[in-house]
Amino acid sequence: QRRVHGEYKQQRQKMRYVALVTLALVFGATIAIDPRVTALVEKCQSTSFGKTLYGTLELELSSGQPGQYLVNLLDGMVNTVKNDITRADNNHNEFQASCTQDINSLQEEVRSHVSNVRESNEIISKANQRLAWDKVELENNQRQLAESQESLEKSHRIRNEEAQVFTQKTNELNEALSVLHTGRQLIENNLARQGALVQVGSGFTAYVRQMTDKIRHKPYRGRGFVSLISILADLAANPNAQANQETVQKIISLIQGVIDEIEKAKNTEYQAEQERINNYNEIVELLTKRINELESNINRLTNEINNLTQIITQNKNRVTDNTRQIQIKKRQQIKRKKECTAENNQYAKENAVRQENFNLLS
Repeated sequence: QRRVHGEYKQQRQKMRYVALVTLALVFGATIAIDPRVTALVEKCQSTSFGKTLYGTLELELSSGQPGQYLVNLLDGMVNTVKNDITRADNNHNEFQASCTQDINSLQEEVRSHVSNVRESNEIISKANQRLAWDKVELENNQRQLAESQESLEKSHRIRNEEAQVFTQKTNELNEALSVLHTGRQLIENNLARQGALVQVGSGFTAYVRQMTDKIRHKPYRGRGFVSLISILADLAANPNAQANQETVQKIISLIQGVIDEIEKAKNTEYQAEQERINNYNEIVELLTKRINELESNINRLTNEINNLTQIITQNKNRVTDNTRQIQIKKRQQIKRKKECTAENNQYAKENAVRQENFNLLS
């Protein structure tokens, strides 16, 4: 009942509105009209929509249309305005929702690019720290490599010098042995034939002196044997010793003693040389292994430095690209906000007009 009563009341108000406007249109200023009607007519004529409404009513009245038709016409116009308001509201809400979504999406993209910049800067910072450490390590390994290579070259030089000294010493020992063996052989041969040293004579003496002179100029500690050889030569040339076989046998025994001593010294030199060779080989093996390790480290560090340099360059480019995208997205965000604000202002302005028209019809 309340709904029916409300609809009846609304219908009665519209009929009253039509009647009042009709009076104003028909009689104009010829009769006294309620000031409210005059105000309503003035309100209608103060807006573009009101003028259109007023002209429509005037046209319909002049055509002789009944009042109910005018009421229906007003209802249609009310519905049209209401639909316009609803459609405008929907469009506005949809546009503003799109604005919110676009702005939020742009803001999310900005945050993503900011995160990328921060991540790349962290990578660059860590890579630079590692790069600095690798460069120091590379420099240390290069210095150690140079030192090891120098030590290896020095070992080669020392070994060559040791080999030369060994060759020189053994040659001197061999020369001394040659003198002693020859002298002993001459004495033994003549002793066997003559029973004395008569035939040894000046030939052996000259040979011994020639060899002693040769040995005397050698830098060898065995030069002390030279005096013994000279004594033996003098004994061989001494007439008093020639008939004494016992003396001759002592001379041969002395020569053999010297030969044994030199052989012993020679063996000692060979043992020392072998020890030097073993030490040299051990040092060369250790230095070669160290050099190989250092070269491997240098290659690894060099590759790592190249990779780190590439990583730093890539991330610097990434920082540049993301920073540019941040600026672009912020400009797009500002532009979109301006568009949304402009649409909102336009909607508010147009909505005020629509509400005014709706109120006029209502």
